[in-house]
Amino acid sequence: MKKILCLIDTISFGGGAERQMIGLGRLLHEKGYQVDLFAYHNQDAYDEVYQDSNITITSVQVNDNKWSKLIAVKRHIASRGGYDWVIAYKDGPAVIGCLLKLIGGKFRLIVSERNTNQLITKRDQIKFLLYRFANYIVPNSYSQANFIKCNFPKLEDKIVTITNFTDTSHFSPAENTHNDKLIILTVARIASQKNILNYLEAIKLLKQNGFANNIHFKWFGNVQSGEKSYGEMCFRRVKELNIEDMIDFYPAEKGIVKQYQRCDLFCLPSNYEGFPNVVCEAMSCGKPILCSRICDNPQIVQENINGLLFNPSDVNSIYSTIIQIIKMPNEKLLEWGKNSRTISETLFSTSTFVQKYIDLIERR
Repeated sequence: MKKILCLIDTISFGGGAERQMIGLGRLLHEKGYQVDLFAYHNQDAYDEVYQDSNITITSVQVNDNKWSKLIAVKRHIASRGGYDWVIAYKDGPAVIGCLLKLIGGKFRLIVSERNTNQLITKRDQIKFLLYRFANYIVPNSYSQANFIKCNFPKLEDKIVTITNFTDTSHFSPAENTHNDKLIILTVARIASQKNILNYLEAIKLLKQNGFANNIHFKWFGNVQSGEKSYGEMCFRRVKELNIEDMIDFYPAEKGIVKQYQRCDLFCLPSNYEGFPNVVCEAMSCGKPILCSRICDNPQIVQENINGLLFNPSDVNSIYSTIIQIIKMPNEKLLEWGKNSRTISETLFSTSTFVQKYIDLIERR
């Protein structure tokens, strides 16, 4: 029985990567592997998946510097007698895994890319340089796989794309959803990547054109670390645009499935994404989708079948796309929601997802 360590920075309930990692650990455990999960930031766990994972989860709090994190992971690996494989999600854990290999780690390593690069920073250059110590690089989107191949061709032989899964038994439609106003939901961090300022401008246009009594927006997500000023700018802009009556911001919520089920539409206006979990989860809950025509989104949302796409840099494109969908008959929205559910049951398969990881783990 192979021993596998799933390595991540936190198992808080704020992000899709955490849900994917705990889900991966659970799925590998069900296939007979011995799986531990280690997180070096001790924050609130995502209870919905944490409690039913049946894997050993260790969450500690270390100083916020790379050496403290590296030492904590190294000590954990030693305390468990080593691992055959380490699977690292997100940049920090991936770099730690590579550094541990550099100094003699005996495990094999999978690093997973959870977003899509828009440029190459010095930190990215270091990260991709270290990736030569990984056995496999697993982007969760084809757009990121192509980015790495184009910009770091020496890594091409290590790249295997594995898109995200969705637990369709957990993220499922609810019956008899009825709202007095059309509710458009977003679940995302408050960060510049998510294009909130343009979204707010589009909401302002909706109000100016008489839709304030017909539609309401809800956004669930915490301010991303390091983007406090952006968050303050967004909240201030809501007041400046006089749209407090049209949008509410809420903290990240553990029982987010209920919010998916209660909304009428889901919207993600990001400037870029990887393979967005929240879109997949909303589709699994049977909701029509509005989102940006970027990265892998056109491979997930089938335009005029279960949703619509817009240009995130063009406020009028966002506005007109929202207008188009809210003017649709309710029967059409229900049909698109059913189509979302059907697509999710095939495109986001858990069996395909875990089998691709097993193929890597068992590859010689």
